[in-house]
Amino acid sequence: MTGTAILIVYYSCVAVIWALLVYYLVLTVAGYHYSRHARDYFPKLLRVHRDLPTVSILIPARNEERVIADTVAAISEMDYPRERVEIIVIDDGSTDATGEILEGMKREHDRLTVVSIPATAGGRGKSVALNHGLAAATGDVIAVYDADNRPDRYALRYLVSALLDSSKLGAAVGKVRTLNRSRTFMTRSANIEFIAYQWINQAGRYWLAGLTVLPGTNFVIWRHLLDRVGGWDPRALTEDLELTIRVYEAGWRIGFVPTAVSWEQEPEELGVWIRQRMRWMRGNNYVIRKSIFKLLKPWDSPVKLEILQSVATYYLFLVAVLLSDVLFVGGAVGWLGFSMWGPFGLLWALAYTMFVLEFAITLVIEGEDRLPNLLLVALMYFTYTQLWLYVALRSMVPTLRRRQRTVRPGGEPVWEKTKRY
Repeated sequence: MTGTAILIVYYSCVAVIWALLVYYLVLTVAGYHYSRHARDYFPKLLRVHRDLPTVSILIPARNEERVIADTVAAISEMDYPRERVEIIVIDDGSTDATGEILEGMKREHDRLTVVSIPATAGGRGKSVALNHGLAAATGDVIAVYDADNRPDRYALRYLVSALLDSSKLGAAVGKVRTLNRSRTFMTRSANIEFIAYQWINQAGRYWLAGLTVLPGTNFVIWRHLLDRVGGWDPRALTEDLELTIRVYEAGWRIGFVPTAVSWEQEPEELGVWIRQRMRWMRGNNYVIRKSIFKLLKPWDSPVKLEILQSVATYYLFLVAVLLSDVLFVGGAVGWLGFSMWGPFGLLWALAYTMFVLEFAITLVIEGEDRLPNLLLVALMYFTYTQLWLYVALRSMVPTLRRRQRTVRPGGEPVWEKTKRY
């Protein structure tokens, strides 16, 4: 490449990075405005909607002996008419004491049903387990909670009330917070990451474009809609994102309800965090490959925004960051035969300031704008967020060993369960 071509590539990379930075700043401001709206709007719904539909709560569980009892207890204590809710735990071939714990709890919780998948047929992924639970469910609304969740008392009421308040909503999602956020550097960083993601991506995009993505937990969806779209995709590692696209394609919307809060554990160790995020990235890659040609369809849909943002964030941004770093270092040490010129120091300082500002705004929204958290955000730019680059890059180069571990011959994923504490 000539020097001019290299400069064009480098400046293009810088332009891509800055375009995404500005885009996320716009979403941050929109998320802030939505938080002010939600603070007054959703509590009113609890007084408006009192004729509540029947709900089946699905809890997929595989080797969850450390957490399952507390989760079932917390879900049982949620404020919802007892005669209109059933709790279905899918024991997916557990080889620990999960099954015994659940059988014991059935004597204490009359609304609890256990769907047991034999160990020989288990471990085929969360989607398969959820489809087993769906087959046993009788409610008009399906709710999903992970096996380590501790939902707040009114979480389910908030979600169902939001669903009833708009005929356009096929699903409603709540907010997820980090239960063990004070344990390690990884959980403190993950806590801030989740706060930022939900107020920027979920709230910001919902306020501006009516787009919200189903999470893996703490959401409700109409049963008839799930049946219409065919349940969960058994090949999807990120079954939530994949189902999101099919819900929007079916002509429905998904609402974001930040007053519906559930608390969950996050990985406390670096290796566990990397394996979890790798699974998420491989799942996102599957969904992008499956959905990319939907961009060619003529209708205007939030699906397009989700696909475009995923491609821009997971592919274009990654390539731009890595390539710009290589070219900048190459120019600085003389490998390219010339030096890069421009106000790059100033641009980097502005980008860093924007990063800290966006995270700080979301911490203010959440009421966690304490000095230790703000200092951690400043440090995360150089540490935690760089790990995401490693995860994204590694997920694009799957090894044969990883394929064998995460995908069965028929294409169904192996359930790589996150370690509990």
